Amino acid sequence: MKNFYLSEKDSLSQLIKSLSPCNSDEEIHILLSNGEHKGAEHERIFYNFANPLIIESESGTAENCALRAENCESYHKDTENRAILTFGENCTSVVLKNFTIENTHLKTCDDVSLGNQAEAICFHCQKGKLYCEGMNFLSRQDTIHVKGFSHFKNCYVTGDVDFIWGYCDTAVFENCTIHTRKDNRGDDRPAYVLQSRALNGKPGFIFVDCDFTADNRGEKAEIFIGRSQGTGKPNSIDRWDSIALINCKISELYDKALWTDEDGSRAVYPEKGSALYGWRQFGTKIAKSDGKLLPYNEALQEKHGYTMTEKEAMGLIELTLGK
Repeated sequence: MKNFYLSEKDSLSQLIKSLSPCNSDEEIHILLSNGEHKGAEHERIFYNFANPLIIESESGTAENCALRAENCESYHKDTENRAILTFGENCTSVVLKNFTIENTHLKTCDDVSLGNQAEAICFHCQKGKLYCEGMNFLSRQDTIHVKGFSHFKNCYVTGDVDFIWGYCDTAVFENCTIHTRKDNRGDDRPAYVLQSRALNGKPGFIFVDCDFTADNRGEKAEIFIGRSQGTGKPNSIDRWDSIALINCKISELYDKALWTDEDGSRAVYPEKGSALYGWRQFGTKIAKSDGKLLPYNEALQEKHGYTMTEKEAMGLIELTLGK
């Protein structure tokens, strides 16, 4: 194992650039000091070695250690270039523990310009595995992008539009808080947590015992768990709308339909969810402002959604987490 200690004055980007591992089985371990690690202006930190990587904080608490910078589509084009921390296709195993990654970009224009896409993290590796525990991921649009297999445990994720997305096989969020924040341009725009572009026939994005919270945007605000990208097909390699909620709590500020095809303007595939893929949920509870938890009224679920049986939900957990 190669061990490195990074103080606030040191650059994570420069450290990674200086690495020249010969044995791809040798693990690289980076310990971040307490405090704020600020990246250079519009900097992308890029790791693309086969060597297993562990990055964790000295304090063991995400609130005491943060990696912050600004990057976005306006500065660097394409998904793998606009995140704060990107992992390339050569990665095998990446573990992140107990620190914050924040993309500080503020939106200044309409989304159609694509300039506002600003990931905190991009796991751009279809064959690798990502494990995150005790992490905070903060941005606005497209906070987390994942491919391959990923597991987020006891993490906090916030954003406003499609802030969890990707062409994944399986991405499991376990006991996480997923928070929809206010749009800094105003409250008159709809918000979406997820846009799944999952691989054909794969589980996609799975949320187990997660808490979906939100800033109050006013009575006319539209906040949805998921929306479609609109181009998934039976024979397409990816872009399947596969999202599962299992025993999750959802703030009453979210739309009761949970999902949206945006008034039929975006095709949804699979057209109807099932136990293994598509839009599906089980054991959902609605969190009221007074603290009460109410069973979700399944009759309100959007037409493409599916309610799993307990057996199907537990089977999906066992399939994706081995529980």
